Amino acid sequence: MLLEEIKQSCKVVTNEEKQGEELYFQSKPDYEVIKTLKNNGYRWHKVKKCWYRKLNYTGNNKKEVKNYLGVKIDDIFSFSWGYEQTNVNYFQVVALKGTKQVIIREISYETAETTGLDSYKVRPCKDVFLKDSQFIKNNEIGAVKQVKGLKNGTIYINIESFGFCRLWNGQNDVMTCYY
Repeated sequence: MLLEEIKQSCKVVTNEEKQGEELYFQSKPDYEVIKTLKNNGYRWHKVKKCWYRKLNYTGNNKKEVKNYLGVKIDDIFSFSWGYEQTNVNYFQVVALKGTKQVIIREISYETAETTGLDSYKVRPCKDVFLKDSQFIKNNEIGAVKQVKGLKNGTIYINIESFGFCRLWNGQNDVMTCYY
């Protein structure tokens, strides 16, 4: 019996929290069904009274793979730099390379709030990649960077020596410009 046929004969629930799939039957399935379920990675859950398995993806079919510091694809890094003014650039992780490196591309930002004369709060625009980047030679391809962590839990990458590029915390960043 094929797995797709089995799924049509029961209630199928996607468990987003556990990143799994649960199959609920009206009565105990026959031996051939159970054999097919086991061969496809399903296990019996005594408490929930269902057959379940972990999926290799989240509900949107993207793999949820992380590196050794927990950085994953689509994470954003915020690069704050400047001398007389504070500039902010954002970089999105587009791929993982091994357990310690990421491939990043620069993305656009938008002004969330004007806080004063030449002072703004900005936030990244996910998936809005810049054609040209001041910091990445070819932003279409991206750049490989090593991910590092501080003892206080701060995760960062090096872009240039004159700024700090940390994993974005989800809060708007302050940017000032006087010129």
